[in-house]
Amino acid sequence: MNIRRVFQAMAITVIASGAVVNAGAAVSKEVPTSCDRTCLKQIADRYFESLAQHNPALLPLAREVKYTETGRVTKIGEGLWKKAGKPTYRLELLDPDTGGIGIHAVVPDGDVQTVMAARLRVQNGMVTEIETILVPKVAGAFAAPEKLVAPSHYFTRRIRVAEQSSRYELIAAADAYFRAFESEGTPDYIRAPLLPDTLRFENGVQTTNAALGNLPATTAAEQFDMAAFKGAVVADRRYLVVDQEIGAVQSLVRFGDPKGPPFRPMAGAPLAGAAFVSEIFAVTQGKIVEIQAVFTAPSEQLPTPWPVGTLPVRDH
Repeated sequence: MNIRRVFQAMAITVIASGAVVNAGAAVSKEVPTSCDRTCLKQIADRYFESLAQHNPALLPLAREVKYTETGRVTKIGEGLWKKAGKPTYRLELLDPDTGGIGIHAVVPDGDVQTVMAARLRVQNGMVTEIETILVPKVAGAFAAPEKLVAPSHYFTRRIRVAEQSSRYELIAAADAYFRAFESEGTPDYIRAPLLPDTLRFENGVQTTNAALGNLPATTAAEQFDMAAFKGAVVADRRYLVVDQEIGAVQSLVRFGDPKGPPFRPMAGAPLAGAAFVSEIFAVTQGKIVEIQAVFTAPSEQLPTPWPVGTLPVRDH
C-alpha cells in the first residue's frame, strides 16, 4: 500500500471532520504574496536582531501587526523586547506557502534564560503577526534551557523534493499524535505514528527514552499505551507553519481546560488551567521521529487570542 496515499487520505479525513480546520473560525482569507525561504530566513534574523537591540523598528512591521506573549496581547516593543539578548539556540521552520516562520529558541530576558516558542506571519513583505510563548527558568519552572544547544539533524536536513511529504501528510501525522493523546486509556484509543526511538523534549528536558526522577525510561509510544496522560484535553489546535523541505510542522494548541483539573505532564508539577503549547514535529515517511515542545500555563487564565484553523496556501 502506498504510504503517501494513506496519509493523504488521513489528512483529507482529518480536515473534513473539522479536527484541523474549524469551519466556523474567522481565519484570514487573504493569500500572502511570495516570500521564499531566503526572504523568511532574513526576517527571522531581523526578528532576533530587533529583540537583542530592543528596537522593533528593525523589523518590517505591518501597521496593524498583532503581538502576543503567552496568550496576552502585548504592545510591540513591550515585554521581551525590553531586556532580551541574543539567542543561544535557534530551531526554525520556514513556510513560503503561507508566509509562516516557526521558532523555538533560548533567549536571555535580562539575566533569566528563557525558552521561547514563536510564530511569525509575513504578508506582502510585512510582518503581520507575532505570537510567542515564554518559559523563563525561574525557581520551580520545568525548563532546562542550558540543554538546548543545537537542533538535531532532523531540523537541519534538506529532503529531496521527490521524497518530501505533502503539507497535509505532515499535519495528519501531528494531528494523529494529539488524537492518541486524547484517546489513550479509552476504547477509542488509536496509536500515534511514533517510532521506538522517537525523542520528545519539553522546554529542553528529555521526556522519552530517559529516566525522569523516579520514573523509568519509557518510549513515547509506551507512555500513550500506558495512558500516562489519560483524560488530557487538547484544545484550539492550529497548524500554521509547515516546512516540507525539512519535513516538520509546528502545532500550537492548549493543554487542559481552564475550568477542569490540572494537566499533569510526565515530569514537573501539574499545570493549573490550560497551558499554551508549541510542539514541532519532525516527520519521516509518515512517522514522527522527534518532538520539540515548549509549554507553560500562565497564572492568569486567558483565552487563545488567535483564530483556530489553518491558513490558505499560495498557488504555484
